[in-house]
Amino acid sequence: GVSFSGSTLDCWAQAKSSVEKGKKLADTLGCPTENTKDLVKCLKTRPAKSIVQLVSDFM
Repeated sequence: GVSFSGSTLDCWAQAKSSVEKGKKLADTLGCPTENTKDLVKCLKTRPAKSIVQLVSDFM
C-alpha cells in the first residue's frame, strides 16, 4: 500500500462534509440552503447564541 501523510482534519479532507454541515445548520435555523448568498445573509441575522448552541450537534 501507499502511505500518505496528513490528517482527516486537513481542509481538503473536510470540504464536502463542511458544506453539508453548514447547510444542515442553516436549515435547522430556518435559513434557505439553495443559494449560498441567501444562506449567509440569513445566518448573519440569527443570534450567535442560537448558532453556538447547535454547533456541538455538527461535530
